[in-house]
Amino acid sequence: MKNICFLILTCFVTIFLALCQNVQGESRALSEDQARTMQENLKKAMQELKREIKIEVKVENGGTITGSVKCKRIRYPENVVIFIEEVNGNDYPAPEEHGIIDQFNLTFVPHVLAVQKGTTIDFPNSDAVRHNVFSPPDCCKQFNLGTYDVGVVKQVTFDKSCDVPLLCNVHAEMSAFVVVLDNPYFAVTLRDGNFKIDNIPPGEYTLKAWHEKLKTVTQGVRVETGKTTDVSFVLKKKK
Repeated sequence: MKNICFLILTCFVTIFLALCQNVQGESRALSEDQARTMQENLKKAMQELKREIKIEVKVENGGTITGSVKCKRIRYPENVVIFIEEVNGNDYPAPEEHGIIDQFNLTFVPHVLAVQKGTTIDFPNSDAVRHNVFSPPDCCKQFNLGTYDVGVVKQVTFDKSCDVPLLCNVHAEMSAFVVVLDNPYFAVTLRDGNFKIDNIPPGEYTLKAWHEKLKTVTQGVRVETGKTTDVSFVLKKKK
């Protein structure tokens, strides 16, 4: 009798383990498909989502600033925000266009979004898991969107000029930045480190270069009617 019971128990365990392996195999296949889709969506989003949200300004006889950025001990000089500190008293209306910072494959996209003050940013969750978007309590724009599901979109309006770190309570490895600026005269560098700001009223200005890990650099620049002024920045580690 004991042998029969042991045999039945052994058969039951064997069948149960086989079923578990099948379920795990299906889960792995589904996870691999999801991972491949999310990776494709991530690459597409990196190419298509804007890194700058600002109004369009047309200036008669305006000038242009072009230039390049080099970053010490950083592989690519991208995600550097170049901006003019003050233009015409910074009296400009906020953009109607919304910015977007999406979430794919446990990644915020874009990593750095520069916006004009007063811009509303949408935070969709296009990932395969739940997320929580928040900013640290000591930053100038503190918020916490709570944990929300895939497909949900939440919004925040950024009404103060400063740089706002973004984090996720669910995934500690996720991070991004919103850089909020007082006027529409700014640009965000790509991997080549080049930038261009145009339609600038002629005059003397203070130009700044911001990077999340490097020291902000400031230099004066003169913009002349119908001319292009070329500048360069070299950013170094913060002390």
